[in-house]
Amino acid sequence: MVRVIGWDIGGANVKAARLVFDHGTAESGRAVRRSFEIWRDKAGLRPLLQEIQRELGPADAMALTMTAELADVFCDKAEGVAFVIQSAREAVPGTPLYAVDLDGRLIPLDGGEVNLLALGATNWIAEALVLADRLPDCLMADTGSTTTDLIPILGGKLAAKGRRDIERLACGELIYTGVLRTPVPAIVSQIPVGGRFCRISAEYFAIAADVYVALGRLRPEQYTCSTPDGRGKSKEEALGRLARVACEDTEGLTASQIEAMAAYIAEKQVQQITEGMFHVLSRIDSWPRLPVVPVGIGGFLGAACAQRLDLATHDPPALTDCGSPSLSPCSAAAYLLGKALD
Repeated sequence: MVRVIGWDIGGANVKAARLVFDHGTAESGRAVRRSFEIWRDKAGLRPLLQEIQRELGPADAMALTMTAELADVFCDKAEGVAFVIQSAREAVPGTPLYAVDLDGRLIPLDGGEVNLLALGATNWIAEALVLADRLPDCLMADTGSTTTDLIPILGGKLAAKGRRDIERLACGELIYTGVLRTPVPAIVSQIPVGGRFCRISAEYFAIAADVYVALGRLRPEQYTCSTPDGRGKSKEEALGRLARVACEDTEGLTASQIEAMAAYIAEKQVQQITEGMFHVLSRIDSWPRLPVVPVGIGGFLGAACAQRLDLATHDPPALTDCGSPSLSPCSAAAYLLGKALD
């Protein structure tokens, strides 16, 4: 029996999954997610990792993916990668630690020399590798709190053109739009109000989470990031933040008017992701027959985009016999390591 923990350490969230393998099969597992803004308290990462590891239970080895290295609390990405690795080592000392690199390899972090820049922004690779093993022809559409990954998988191989983030942004495989943290002005520059289009304020008044709570597509408890105004996460409070986008408040705009604004913003975000799908799929001859696998907290957006393109959708595969946890970067990292060690 092999017990493994997979980590996905981002700039705004820390996610972890523990899987138990027996004779090559993942029999059971569970996952934990914590909101953690590393730029506010990077010294808090190590104790948070310790807390999560205690909650999940012991592990024989751990695998690491990350995106936190891009946070501007670090001078450059290499510093960020090194800090995350050191925090994980100190949090769970004595446990063998590996990292997924840009080529999908598990690199042992045993104190030897490693290419730090090859270990950053690899969470999508772990997830896509596991999916490719289960569904050899598909388009993975992972919409998380901050970004959307669009990864084509053909013949059981990753057909992504980019590896580093700048390459992925250029070829449409990384779209910086997510279902929670994306500021509204990053989605639209105007909104319909009272029969006319109104330009919006370029302020940090509201985010995507407010849009989807206002529309009932996310529950307040799924609003796991900080609110722009520091207030609560109820529908009423989300409507108040959205009203400020038009330099108004809930006295000047009705709930119906604000919900119409939210519906327009949601539509524009779907269009952004659909455009990315067109970009990625345009180089694939067989794309009209390629199913989309929507994953992530914003999987409903990937499903909506697939419908626009008249593409079938496929549920993510179960990683364990009990069906939990679901496919995610941290569970995928754990799965890859468990299969390698068991």
